Amino acid sequence: METESLMPERSRPPLFATLAIPMVGANDKGQPPPWEKLTELYKILPHLFAAAAILCASVLPYSEGGSDKVIVVAVILALQLMMRFAAEYRYRRRAEDAEFKHWLIGFVVISLLSGIAWGTSIAILYRGSGPEAQVVVLAVGCGIVQSCAARAYMAPASTVLVILIMIGIFNATALSEDNWLMLPICLAYVAFQASYMTRLVGLEQARAAAERQTDTLVLELAQSNEKLRRANEQLMRHAATDDLTGLANRRSFDASLQTAVDKTTASGASLSLLLLDVDHFKRFNDTFGHLAGDDCLRRVGRMLKEECAARSYSPARYGGEEFAIIMPGASRQEAEIFAAHILAMASALDFPELALPAAALTVSIGLATMDCTDDCVHALINRADQGLYAAKQAGRNCARMIERTNQTDVTA
Repeated sequence: METESLMPERSRPPLFATLAIPMVGANDKGQPPPWEKLTELYKILPHLFAAAAILCASVLPYSEGGSDKVIVVAVILALQLMMRFAAEYRYRRRAEDAEFKHWLIGFVVISLLSGIAWGTSIAILYRGSGPEAQVVVLAVGCGIVQSCAARAYMAPASTVLVILIMIGIFNATALSEDNWLMLPICLAYVAFQASYMTRLVGLEQARAAAERQTDTLVLELAQSNEKLRRANEQLMRHAATDDLTGLANRRSFDASLQTAVDKTTASGASLSLLLLDVDHFKRFNDTFGHLAGDDCLRRVGRMLKEECAARSYSPARYGGEEFAIIMPGASRQEAEIFAAHILAMASALDFPELALPAAALTVSIGLATMDCTDDCVHALINRADQGLYAAKQAGRNCARMIERTNQTDVTA
């Protein structure tokens, strides 16, 4: 079976289609708006660096006597930074239910204004300056353009417009000084930046697609793990449940009794055990058939489950027609009262389809209450089993409790 790659194959989109995307991820269906990208784009820090670089580039024009244009540039940059600060301030205090498109449009507008401010500042410093100063100004301008291009993976369209505005203003200034060589140089530079930005956007789109696919796989894995957990729980329940009666099976009973004995030993509380056997069950099976016998055991199990539920007792099928009930906290007297109640409820079970006489079904019960001399589970089971044997010997349809020294008759 072939495994799909996390990095999906994508046909490379056309250049203009890629660079015309307002923001990568903004139009992805089923995905939340990329607020984290917009938050990064609204930050003022890159603009502080750009303003600082332009002011540093103005040192040479200033030393050449161009103090007036340096002042104009400083005013333009101050206004641009104030605009960016106000925009970031408002963005950070936007409403929780703010519309993403509204703030995206706002970012595009202030980005274009920033491009105009940068392009105008560089053009002012370049115009009329000496060759050395023009080289420094041109280098700073290229640095700002490159910095803008590096962020194109988030907002390609506005980045392209800012770069075109800056280079357009600068070219107009260069042409005004009859520097026609700058035009093809700038065109080649723009083409290079366009290729670079297209590659960045493509990588970001591939990364986002791989991330979405990874999230999908993680979700599917979590769902599979949950299904597996539920299946394991169901398997454990089946492994601990008797198929015929729906009660705990012998394996589950043994574990539960050991736990109950350990807790009783540690806490000193009471613990009683009841063993129950359906009287003359073989004769019942031979007379009415095995299906009727199975139905009989199901009804007895259902009755025990209902009677134990209100008392937090734990019924189980011990084996064949035998049942067991673990009674945490039950004293000897409480166990005897409950056993008498079970005897009455068993005699009251009705089998109208078999036309049985009243009280045709009876049970025998053996009881044991744990005391300080019991040192293991087997001692408790052995005394309850002895009580069951004593009830059978006494004529059935009764309960007997075996203690260390004597035998107690619960019901005659």
